[in-house]
Parts: sequence; structure tokens; C-alpha cells
Amino acid sequence: MRLVTVLLALSLCAPARLPTWGSKGHEIAAAAALRDLPAVLAPRFQGQEETLAAHVNDPDRWRESDPNEGPRHYLDSEPYGGPDAVPRDIQAARAQLGEDEFQRDGQVPWVIQDRVRDLAGAFQGGDPDQAAFQAAILCHYVGDLCVPMHTTENHDGEQTGQKGVHHRWESGLVSRLGDWQPEARTPVLGPDPLLAPWAWLRDSYALVATVLSDDAAASNAGAGAWAGAAPELERESRYWQVFERLEEPRVKEQLTLAGQRTAQMILLAWNLAGQPERARSGHAED
Repeated sequence: MRLVTVLLALSLCAPARLPTWGSKGHEIAAAAALRDLPAVLAPRFQGQEETLAAHVNDPDRWRESDPNEGPRHYLDSEPYGGPDAVPRDIQAARAQLGEDEFQRDGQVPWVIQDRVRDLAGAFQGGDPDQAAFQAAILCHYVGDLCVPMHTTENHDGEQTGQKGVHHRWESGLVSRLGDWQPEARTPVLGPDPLLAPWAWLRDSYALVATVLSDDAAASNAGAGAWAGAAPELERESRYWQVFERLEEPRVKEQLTLAGQRTAQMILLAWNLAGQPERARSGHAED
């Protein structure tokens, strides 16, 4: 039995489109986002850590009751001609692909924009609990776009004989991080920050080939280390040794970026709201 098949049988009894990062990864990103907030915003979210942790995985739970929720978590770049060819305007994207294919191929960049606007509305409404809830939901979709396999038609390795790579990368590696936490990074708004998700799409897509190559290398190491004579669990162990060595730094970087980028979008939403109540603690400077 090939090692990829073994790994699939052991841990990948999952639907065609898998939830991103798993609950642990999204919670890591949410905690990092709160740490990354600038001083003018951090006091607004003090005491809301549990709210973000409790709700950051809500969008994955929504999949169970909303058939339209799944495509909000990803975008397949290839039907557009690659990430650089994905229109920024949602109507242009619909016109390019047609409505059915547009729905099937995902919408996460536009969903992030919508969630930024929802958070801006919560800031304007002055309800800190609602703002924390909206920040949690925003964090989920930002985190989704930091997973390379959520930017490609080959999202679970089906096209390259590597079925299960999605889960192995986003959940298998994250489960092996232990108590690791991302470093703090200051969020920086660019000249057109509402279009930042398209840059993230390009960056994540650029990692797809390396993830697939490293998964194949790890699978080959596991299958060949004992000339096919070792028990399957030994082969699996060898696979994870190699895959962790090759891809753990990348997983950590993408989780760190998920936190920083979420903080960036929270700051953007606050700016769009008109910077209401500079902060409950009275901070006057960023």
C-alpha cells in the first residue's frame, strides 16, 4: 500500500472541501491578531479573547446548514488564468466565469472585503461584543486565504495523486506545533488596503508547488526508507519526520501572517468606521 493511501486511511476521512487550519490553527491566528493590534485598538478588545476563540471557527460550522458557505472559504485561481488574472470587481469575475462556475470556484477575497465592512459597521454601532464577534469571523476568512491549498483547483492533491495533502499540511502539521505561538508583527496598511486579499491570494498560490513537492518527498521517504518491509505506522512516522522538517517553517509563517493580516483588516475597518471613540482607555496615538 502506498504511503499516501495509508495516511489517507488513518486520518483523512473528510469531505471534498476541508475546513481550513482546523480549530487550533484558527484560534492561534485569532490570538496572534489581538497581540498584533496597535495600541489605539488593543484596549477595545481587552477581555474579548474568549469571544474570538469561541467564534473564530463559526464559519466552518455554518457549512453544515448553509450550502453556499463552503465556496466562501477558498478561491480556485486556475479558471481565471492564475491569481494575477482574478478580477478585483466581483461583477467582472462573475462575467468572466459565468455564475455557476463563479460560485463553484470560490469567493474568499470578496468575502474578506464584506467582513471588513461588517466590522466597520460594528465599530460604528459601538457594541464591543458585536465588534469582537465580527473580528472573529473576519479572522477566519483571512486565515483561510493564508492556506496555499485554498487557492488552487488541486486543493486536496487529487490532480497529482496526493489526496489528503490539504489535511496533512493545515491540520496534521498544526497539531504538531505544541504550544508554539506566532511572533508579534505590526500591521501596516498599504495604499489600497481593501485590495490586500488579492496580494495574499498571489502569495499563497505561489506556495502550492512547494507544498506538493515536499509532500511527495516525504511520501517517498516514508515508502522507501525500509524498502517497503516496515510496518505502515513506521512509514507514516518517517513521512511526518520529513514533512515537518520541510514544511513546519512555512506553516508557522502562514499562521503568523494570518494574525498580522487580521490585525491589518481590523485596523482598516476601524478607519472605515471613522476611528470612533479613539479607544476606551484614552489612548490618543497609534
